Amino acid sequence: MLGLAFSGGKDSLACWYLYREKNPVVFWVNTGKTYPETIEIVDQVKSEAVEFIEVKSDQEQQIKFYGYPSDIVPIDHSLEGMQFAGDKPVRVQSYLNCCWSNVSKPLTNAIAQRGITHLIRGQRLDESHKSTARHGSVVNGVTYIQPIETWTKEQVLAFLRTQCQLPEHYAIDHSSLDCYDCTAYLAHSTDRVAWMKEKHPNLHEKYKINMAALKSALLPTLELLRNCDA
Repeated sequence: MLGLAFSGGKDSLACWYLYREKNPVVFWVNTGKTYPETIEIVDQVKSEAVEFIEVKSDQEQQIKFYGYPSDIVPIDHSLEGMQFAGDKPVRVQSYLNCCWSNVSKPLTNAIAQRGITHLIRGQRLDESHKSTARHGSVVNGVTYIQPIETWTKEQVLAFLRTQCQLPEHYAIDHSSLDCYDCTAYLAHSTDRVAWMKEKHPNLHEKYKINMAALKSALLPTLELLRNCDA
């Protein structure tokens, strides 16, 4: 049984065009925080797919419990740390835990439930953040098919131009535009945040609120590091 992990970004869309004639079961994780641009692409693929499975997760509640996702986690502000240091007004979690809980784990469970044996993924080797799985890897009994693994971003975009009109936001690095209120991946979110501020000021306001809360938890620890006489 063939499946496709679809995010709405350029890489997963390229995989859709490469494999759509094989009618893969398309899986899309809806965190409830997806940008309108991504929803449009998801709806397009949904209308073309023979079978489309929307996997829902509750990112809002997960963050309320575990804290804001961050590249830096002050231990005393984590759920585990507060068991020792006492409750804090702002909770912080690693972005790995947030993405796993809200995207990867629900997707993995849905794939297993549907009986998928081969999963198409849009991972590229030149990405800064990627899993250790490679084309042909078998993970939990599922063989990963990663057809654009050796492609560059430019090659992906060139291929997409032969298939469709490129969405405007594919010009930015974070083209999947996942959770609009994500406070992590700061080194890779500059263009995403600028896009959101210009195109979706209402969503940007939510992001600003989250970032202000996260900063209130991070800055005291960072100040301690700056003032550490070592």
